[in-house]
Amino acid sequence: MNQAMRRLCKLCLLAAFFVLAPPEVLAQTIAKGQVFDSTNEPVIGATVVEKGSPKNATVTDFNGNFELKLQSGKQVVITYIGMKSKIVNATSNMKVVMEDDNTTLNDIVVIGYGAVRKKDLTGSVATVAGQDLAKVPVSNVSEALTGKMAGVNITTTDGSPDAEVLIRVRGGGSITGDNTPLIVIDGFQGGSMSDLSPNDIEDITVLKDASSTAIYGSEGANGVILITTKNAKGGKTQVNYNGYLQTKKVSKRMDVLDTYQYVMSNYEYAALRGESALNSFYKQFGVFDDLYLYKSIEAIDWQEDLFGADVISQSHNLSLQGGTDKTKFNLSGTYDFNAGLMPNNDFSRFAFLFKLNHDINKSLKFSMTARLTDQIANGQGTQGGTYKVRTEQALYGVATKGLSGMITPDFSTMSDDEITEWQRANMSLAEQSEQYWRRRNNRSFVFNGALDWKTPLKGLTAHLEGGYTYGFNEVKNWYGATTTQASYVGGNPLADWTKTNTRSIRESFTLTYDTKINKIHHLNVMGGQEIRSSRSDYSAMSANNFSQAFTAEQVFANFDLSTMQSMTGYVAANQNKVSFFGRINYTLLDRYLLTVTLREDGSSQFGSGHQWGFFPAAAASWRIIEEPWMEGVRSWMSNLKLRVSYGKVGNDKIGNTQYVQLYNSGDAVTKKRYGVGDVANVQQAVSTTLANPLLTWEKRTTRNIGLDFGFFHERLSGNIDVYWNSTDDLLINHDIAAPGYTTVWENSASTSNKGVELTLNAAIIQNKNFRLNANFNIGFDKSNVKSLANGLQEMTFASGWASTDNKNQDDYIVRIGDPIGLVYGWQSDGYYTTDDFASYNETTGAYTLKDGVPTTSLLGGTIGIRPGAMKLKDLNGDGVVDAKDITVIGDTNPDFAGGFGFSGEIYDFDFNVNFTYKVGNDIYNANKIQTTSRYRAGTYPNMRAEMSQSNAYSYINPETGVLLKSLEDLKYWNEGGNGLAAKAMWSPFSTGDAVVVPTDWAMDDASFLRLQSLTIGYTIPKNITKKFGVQRLRAYVTGTNLFVITSYPGFDPEVSSYARNSSYSGLTPGIDFSSYPKSRAFTFGLNVTL
Repeated sequence: MNQAMRRLCKLCLLAAFFVLAPPEVLAQTIAKGQVFDSTNEPVIGATVVEKGSPKNATVTDFNGNFELKLQSGKQVVITYIGMKSKIVNATSNMKVVMEDDNTTLNDIVVIGYGAVRKKDLTGSVATVAGQDLAKVPVSNVSEALTGKMAGVNITTTDGSPDAEVLIRVRGGGSITGDNTPLIVIDGFQGGSMSDLSPNDIEDITVLKDASSTAIYGSEGANGVILITTKNAKGGKTQVNYNGYLQTKKVSKRMDVLDTYQYVMSNYEYAALRGESALNSFYKQFGVFDDLYLYKSIEAIDWQEDLFGADVISQSHNLSLQGGTDKTKFNLSGTYDFNAGLMPNNDFSRFAFLFKLNHDINKSLKFSMTARLTDQIANGQGTQGGTYKVRTEQALYGVATKGLSGMITPDFSTMSDDEITEWQRANMSLAEQSEQYWRRRNNRSFVFNGALDWKTPLKGLTAHLEGGYTYGFNEVKNWYGATTTQASYVGGNPLADWTKTNTRSIRESFTLTYDTKINKIHHLNVMGGQEIRSSRSDYSAMSANNFSQAFTAEQVFANFDLSTMQSMTGYVAANQNKVSFFGRINYTLLDRYLLTVTLREDGSSQFGSGHQWGFFPAAAASWRIIEEPWMEGVRSWMSNLKLRVSYGKVGNDKIGNTQYVQLYNSGDAVTKKRYGVGDVANVQQAVSTTLANPLLTWEKRTTRNIGLDFGFFHERLSGNIDVYWNSTDDLLINHDIAAPGYTTVWENSASTSNKGVELTLNAAIIQNKNFRLNANFNIGFDKSNVKSLANGLQEMTFASGWASTDNKNQDDYIVRIGDPIGLVYGWQSDGYYTTDDFASYNETTGAYTLKDGVPTTSLLGGTIGIRPGAMKLKDLNGDGVVDAKDITVIGDTNPDFAGGFGFSGEIYDFDFNVNFTYKVGNDIYNANKIQTTSRYRAGTYPNMRAEMSQSNAYSYINPETGVLLKSLEDLKYWNEGGNGLAAKAMWSPFSTGDAVVVPTDWAMDDASFLRLQSLTIGYTIPKNITKKFGVQRLRAYVTGTNLFVITSYPGFDPEVSSYARNSSYSGLTPGIDFSSYPKSRAFTFGLNVTL
């Protein structure tokens, strides 16, 4: 009975289960088994997902085992990076063998005039996906590339909203020519990265060695950047919106003297100059006994006034993609507004992109791209412009207005200079900046069209393309009545207005034949020709004596109302180029690859007989991993390829009239030209540069050996490259002794650079709900000069940062055996101490140096040679510090540079962090020279905090205000005689107001590690967004330039922004003078797809 009851209970419970249990439980299946790769090794960390139920998933363990309870389905989907995904029926004893699918190796990489699989590359190439660029919300594409590719150095020169971005591939090769790489957008040469929104880019590929760039001939001499914008796609029209708002703040500030230290420093300077200077000081600040009152007065924060405001920037991109099977289009529009830190300073851009692909028939296709860009930069701090409010004025601006801020002085007792100083002291830098109105407008239109024809001959295709580019540049400058420039013409406002128009056309035709022979040979042969032509015209107008009531806009609307006008202009000679080129790609057994490239260019940049250049290149690679004897390692090694290449390219990026004789219609002294203002006696047409019709191509030879590798189905991959480049026949302008001429251009110099590059990529964790990827790159590049003009061993050049004040003092040197970028100056030896002097004569005020202590006449300061004056090293021991003691004091070249980062996803969250670094380079800190002396800083300038009387040598008794003169008093107050530590710095009055003395003290280590960007995003699940008709909705926040670890005392170690419009600017790099501070930014953005 009991047994029968138990059976009955079991049956009742079983019946209840079938009645009450939900259907998914009844249908539940257990999927259990093991996952192997193609070599029968267990796959660790493969994702196993129930088909149709993406939230029901698991991963394989260390032995490849998994177990998953299925809810309603009968199949599972198994995925793993580097392998093809697999759908299998679920059982309790599954054995799943995955197939290799090295998609990263089979990815198509764009190269010159074609594309190949990544695994078939023979040259040195780096690629960044557009999705990685879009994760960094910047308006300039090149900024998003910073630190992402080994051997590609990208520097944003300052923090202005339209800052120039310098791109150098493996250092560049030219000394005086252009080292900018060629930009190719969607296969069409020319254009600017600033024309594109990062949201429009599919990927960017950089060609680094001659085997890759030789197909572009002279255009690719400095490397090639290939940009592919997002392709048009057929089907339902897709709408995408990407936008953000961004707030900025200056990332670093400098410490300057406080109010009391400031007035004491200027009192000391006045006391050293004498009674007249002291009387002027008293009128401005009061007598010495009252100066202690300034201890309670807060200093004016000019840094806050000039660039301390919080500013808002924004960007909006709207794109549409769609079409039919035959006709596909992509339309994109972008508006960017980038606010600057300085008042009335901003940059805006409107950019439009239209792409169309149309299949005319099965064998003929048409494609076109049109881009329109309009950029406007307003205000000071933007690129170019000489007379303006400079950022260093925020450092030496007056710490207090003194009595002028408290009382109205008696102007009848003041000199003109004193009145001007009073006026400026009562005008903020923000107000002063309004007196310098500037607007720069760049407008460009680019149209490219192409036809692709599959000919009846199998494997033969033809490609015809043509393009037209128009560029317009307009710069307007207005100088108000209180500006320095207006003071030159009587104090009335003035203006200048320049316009430049450029036009270029291009045509190219190629034939490509692709065939396979006996399944083991693959041959691809391409040949073509190309024609390019461009021209430009320039006009400039200037006018002054406008009414002071006129605003800047009124001035340019009424330019003819000025009383003094001048106009100049020219039409530049056409720049023409004709090219013929060809390339052969041969593959044997899918593992031995050979590439041969030939190109011949004819350029109008050179004279007859020297216009043509022939540039060959060859490369080979060996896919070692495909060898049969490598079968035993394929379970853990997925790629191993050796590459070697050699090639030559030429550079013709020089002035298009350097080989002909040019004349100025003016006298040899003033160089005044016809039609300019007050020209009275134009004497003759003169020339100082001797023509050289023998000028020819700069030639660059590159050699590269590289190794590509991948492990664990490409979860760890990378490459290492070693290169050696040499550049010959470099153009350089050097002095000559010919009658009537001073210089001549010649192909007379050569350089070389060697380097190593390493790139690593790792998929560290690849789980369903957690993915973590990492990347790292590093580049070492060492360059040296092999020869110079006329057998010279060295040449020196002036940087020009101090204008004419260092015109006779070259502060850079180029010499054989050393790299370009060496700073030239004197070595600092601290300051003269009282122990250096034998005596002091109270009657004459003269200090007599001891025997053996060197003297100098270089400083030109108010104090002369006395205790506390800057002291320089007498390197040759002749007792006098002069030009014979100049030596190399700094090297602006880094030992190595690169970047690294991490990205990943955690459920619906994503993150991306990027670091950049540079190690071993010096910066020539010209700011430090100016702000620790009285160099060109006005009547009562402020200085850096280190020049306070408590830290720098002082000639004032701080208790009485009396000048210290005797050796005993100076020693007591400055050299530890009073029991305090000796002063650390020399007197700020060591050098004259217009004297520049470059020393190694002004050289600073610019090594840094920067957190370039940190992004955290969240994507709302599709099951929510689909209810609102939204396919994808992602919100994110990004911090940019969050911190910089560096010992550099300036605003930023990567800033070298002083604008020097000189053909020698490439020889004088690494100067920090009046740099626009970089900002720290926080961005809030949305990505929406409908």
